[in-house]
Amino acid sequence: MRITFYDGCDRIGGNKFLLEADGTRLLLDFGTSFAGEKLFFDEFLTARATHGIGDLLELGLLPPLKGVYRDDLEIPGKGWWDRARSRKGFREDVRVDALLLTHGHVDHTGYASFLSGSVPIYSTSTTATIVKAMQDVAPSGMGREVCYLNPRELKAGLLASSNAKKVPSEQRQFAFMDRGPATEEFLEFWGQTGSTRGMNPKPPAGAGDSSNGAVRIGSLIVRHWPVDHSIPGACAFGILTGDGWVVYTGDLRLHGRSAGATRRFIEEAAALQPLALIIEGTHPSTREPVSEDEVHANVLDAVRRSGGLIIADFGPRNVERLLAFLQVATECGRRLVVSAKDAYLLRALSLTGEDGVPDPYTDERISVYVETKSLKAAWEKRLLECYATSPGRLVDCGTVSRAPSEFILCFSYYDLNELLDIQPRGGTYIYSSSEAFNEEMHMDMDRLRNWLAHFDIDLVGDPGDREGVGRERGFHASGHIHGQGIVELVERMKPRVLVPVHTETPGFFAEHFSGRYRLVVPGMGDTVEFGGTP
Repeated sequence: MRITFYDGCDRIGGNKFLLEADGTRLLLDFGTSFAGEKLFFDEFLTARATHGIGDLLELGLLPPLKGVYRDDLEIPGKGWWDRARSRKGFREDVRVDALLLTHGHVDHTGYASFLSGSVPIYSTSTTATIVKAMQDVAPSGMGREVCYLNPRELKAGLLASSNAKKVPSEQRQFAFMDRGPATEEFLEFWGQTGSTRGMNPKPPAGAGDSSNGAVRIGSLIVRHWPVDHSIPGACAFGILTGDGWVVYTGDLRLHGRSAGATRRFIEEAAALQPLALIIEGTHPSTREPVSEDEVHANVLDAVRRSGGLIIADFGPRNVERLLAFLQVATECGRRLVVSAKDAYLLRALSLTGEDGVPDPYTDERISVYVETKSLKAAWEKRLLECYATSPGRLVDCGTVSRAPSEFILCFSYYDLNELLDIQPRGGTYIYSSSEAFNEEMHMDMDRLRNWLAHFDIDLVGDPGDREGVGRERGFHASGHIHGQGIVELVERMKPRVLVPVHTETPGFFAEHFSGRYRLVVPGMGDTVEFGGTP
């Protein structure tokens, strides 16, 4: 059994691992490498869609796996694969049996857009739903086609989208590890695009065994376990090979409201006596993480102390945080106003039966903010039509301006220009997202402060300056396991081989585990062989 680590090794995110065992090949996540892309691209310099996978392959951002990518994203005669042969980890005529997705964050899913439509995707039903909703509401593009692909065709030597009126989208084959929903409403959602383009739908398969979430893929047995993370539907995987169990944590934590799920995963995976543990190490230096309960208490106090407009800023698809703000709004007699994109995601998740997620179509505590723009996509028109018969459920800039103290408005940095129409007179901006960790994010925070100063809005949850001075703790809970949690997890599982990934601090693992476990810190493109006797 061997695993090739194509990304997500000495950086956070972009996980792309190829496991080969007993004649079966599995990809473990296939995420967008934001750190890798920043080495070459910025907001205005991007990979050329007219060249398909070419730019990303040439720059080493896509793994050199000939045979796994979409035929309609390749251009004959370009010599891409001739040059890729010299790269570490090159494989010829690769056929992959499945892609396993641990959760719906783009740094774990995004580059799946480039994979052949013949590769089935295994995930929880919630992760698949999030991926589908994200694609529906995003601008079209070749890097946003995880759930369904829009075929390209060659025109004058370059790639172009096929005619949307004549060529429908092709849905990828998903298999739900937890069986998932099969209602008519869900299947209707699943079988349509977010645009006016038609779809050749593939109903999702119910892959899992309800007793332990196991499924056979090729010659391998694959199990999944729900874990706690900052996005619903996250799971860890266990793969039974002829050499033993390989456990892959994905991203997880022990300080969220679903920490019990992570602990059940640890106990059950430990009982398998794993050969190898592939573990995330995003924040090993964190000693005492902020809990979601602590965030809720601090947000509630801040809202009660404010008499004006409340603006809530939290990470995209952090549904748990959104629901915390909904609870606070309810306790304080306010209405939660979400974006159309957030309402679309909530509606989709409610169709899966995701625990605690309300249907925004019927929950009168939730209103939808209507942006001041002239054009609306098909998905947004359909959503707004569902609210047409519900007086007061649609909120615009005038509604908020006339009664700002009635609302908690879910905005982010990219919604700030709406304040020019709302014209708030004071208020509170609750920053409930991750701190800035690079210069670009610090510049965004500087601009945010300028906007708030212009409208005399107080900033609560300030992440501090570039040295961390002025940081206001307690308004954001990380989605990642802390240092002591990593130690607890490893010591409980006792793997023969320990492989830290999704980390910039492999020294933490050397300090705590060298000499007691076989510690493997892979580099980009490294192939590690496992197996044999301890």
